[in-house]
Amino acid sequence: MAAPGTRRRISTPLTRFFGRADETRTVRALLDDSRLVTVVGPPGSGKTRLGTEVGAELRTRFRDGACFVDLTSIRDGPSVPAAVASALGIAQRPGWTVADTVVEALATAELLVILDNCEHLVRAAATMTGSLLSGCGDVRVLATSRIALGITGEQLFPLPPLDLEPSVALFTDRARLVRPTVRIDDRDHRHIERICHRVDGLPLAIELAAAWSRVLSPAQILHRLDTVLPMLTSTADPASRQRTMNATVAWSYRLLTPAQQVLFDQLSVFVGGFDLAAAEAVTDRGVLDDLTALVDHSLVLAEGSGSSMRYQLLEPVRQYGVAALAERGDAHTQARHTEHYLTLAQRGDAGLRRANLSRHLLELRSEEGNLLAAMAWARANDPETALRIATALSYFWERCGAVNDGRARLASLLDSGVGDDGLHAAALAGLGRLAWRQRDNDAARAYYAKSLTIMRRLGDPLGIARGLRNLALTECVAGDATTAVDLCEQSLRLFADHGDSAGRGWTWTVLGLARFADGDWPGGEHCCQQALDANRDHGSTALEAQAHLGIAYAAANTGDIAKHRRHLAAVLVDLHDALRGVDDPDWMWAASGLAVNEGRTHAALRLAGAARAVHDRGNHSVGTIMIFSEAAVARARREVGARAADRFMAQGAAMTPEQLMAEALERPTDADRPLSAREREVADLVGDGLTNEQIATRLVLSRRTVESHVERIKHKLELSGRNEVMAWVIGRRVEDEQAQ
Repeated sequence: MAAPGTRRRISTPLTRFFGRADETRTVRALLDDSRLVTVVGPPGSGKTRLGTEVGAELRTRFRDGACFVDLTSIRDGPSVPAAVASALGIAQRPGWTVADTVVEALATAELLVILDNCEHLVRAAATMTGSLLSGCGDVRVLATSRIALGITGEQLFPLPPLDLEPSVALFTDRARLVRPTVRIDDRDHRHIERICHRVDGLPLAIELAAAWSRVLSPAQILHRLDTVLPMLTSTADPASRQRTMNATVAWSYRLLTPAQQVLFDQLSVFVGGFDLAAAEAVTDRGVLDDLTALVDHSLVLAEGSGSSMRYQLLEPVRQYGVAALAERGDAHTQARHTEHYLTLAQRGDAGLRRANLSRHLLELRSEEGNLLAAMAWARANDPETALRIATALSYFWERCGAVNDGRARLASLLDSGVGDDGLHAAALAGLGRLAWRQRDNDAARAYYAKSLTIMRRLGDPLGIARGLRNLALTECVAGDATTAVDLCEQSLRLFADHGDSAGRGWTWTVLGLARFADGDWPGGEHCCQQALDANRDHGSTALEAQAHLGIAYAAANTGDIAKHRRHLAAVLVDLHDALRGVDDPDWMWAASGLAVNEGRTHAALRLAGAARAVHDRGNHSVGTIMIFSEAAVARARREVGARAADRFMAQGAAMTPEQLMAEALERPTDADRPLSAREREVADLVGDGLTNEQIATRLVLSRRTVESHVERIKHKLELSGRNEVMAWVIGRRVEDEQAQ
């Protein structure tokens, strides 16, 4: 498999790491002997940070690297395998469970999987971990949790508190972050030692206390700790350390006004952060002054996000607020949170199909934690609202590449049997689209047919028009272009009768696919041009990009390189701001095809590698498109040989969207083209085993000229020696024979 860990690299923390050298070495040694090591400890003890550091150190020791799976925002057990699959970039296989798909994909992998924050999903995390360990012989798991997973062979590592010296260093470092001019004299140092002792060496508690250095001296901080924190039992007692963490948060909490305490409790419903507008919507009041106070108390973190500020509660701090909110018996805040994010999901769903695709895509990505939390709460308390949220998110899940997770979530909610007929039909259509993207065409057709039946019963003409268009997609995949064309023409008439130009535009793109499936490239291009015309008044970025993409593919197949480049450039202009959030292989395949036709072989393979990585995550391109794309990639692979081609494709899979976009529109250069005729001639003779002197004699060239040719061949093919050139020539000859 392609290195699974490369999809979610271990992030580099922005703050310094103190006092865990011995613990890091111990965990590394334990992982040498045990395939499952669980770091256990109370909230705030630094489990996540230790896991991150160990993963960063060990990733080069595993052939396929290390992958970090954060379970913090996962609210239900069935989503654990999906979180692992998403982090690893593994696409669910139709008819398989997500867990079985992951195990199959990792069967031969050598990988470290870090499962972080397992305590609220211990049973599901244990089940997933057991499956990985039993089915994947070279996979090791490093888990972090407040309690053990309870699996046979599990090696526990209780994380001790920080020793005094690193505790003091941590306090001093964090104090200087909030007050750079702070000076620590001997007396202050003694006070800091007592502070660290008072909070039992818990890193998060130390950081919370250090944050008060903005307005208090170490002596004043110590005094407040002495008057607020009760004397607790031995630091060797995990329950004691958990009470210390809670008491440290309680200390800051008690310094708040009653109104600020209420706000803190209410803000605990947010998962993954929030902005000011969301806070005011969910609390149903103005919060700026009290929110500022919470930031000043370091109970809420604030950071810039574009043109606005975004806020977050660290998870151990948030859990304190969750408990406090439950004690208040406040169910209204969570209900308002769910209603707010339902509205956001529905607004985003509409926005993704209009001119401001980028803004809505990025907004939905930033709010994924809250959207999933709202859906989880609604599932238990208001199933119909949960289904509405999932249905509204189905197109977003497709665009951002979460096809597998999205289909699983939406299907589980649909199975609950809730929802009015219109909602049920919309959910079925969303499921059909996600199944179609997975190339589970039979399931897609069944979902779409059920949705269309409901729309006919409701007498909804625009719903019927969309349903006909959806079914046409499945017929394109099935190869029945005649039926697909008929369905599209019915859809176009209905949209025209009701003045829906956007609906007509989208149907024109599907009719274009149907024409392409029938080999009618000019006819398909005409349909895509009709889609552009229909979109003039509507201004949908997504529709315009889809139409340009269709024209680009038509140009690729008819050999019009200039038109191919022009319309691909238009696609990238439409998607430019959203590229970081879009996980769509279609434009990458189009770009790879352009590069092949322009002789940019290396670029073609990198772009194909990126597209293949998206494909492997469950987001597949239309079969008609893939016929051309796969043939183009095969041509490029024959140019450089299988070994070099695999290397270029792996490079592409690791590139950023910005790098890929730049690669897509690079102009041809000599360095990126296949070997010249003379270089190919020299390479063939090297493959025959001739020396440079023999080649010079055979071709009537100087030895120095032959040496220059050989060096250019190695450079272009990224080969390190003469033997590799020989292997490339032999491999290419074998591939040519097989192609014939």
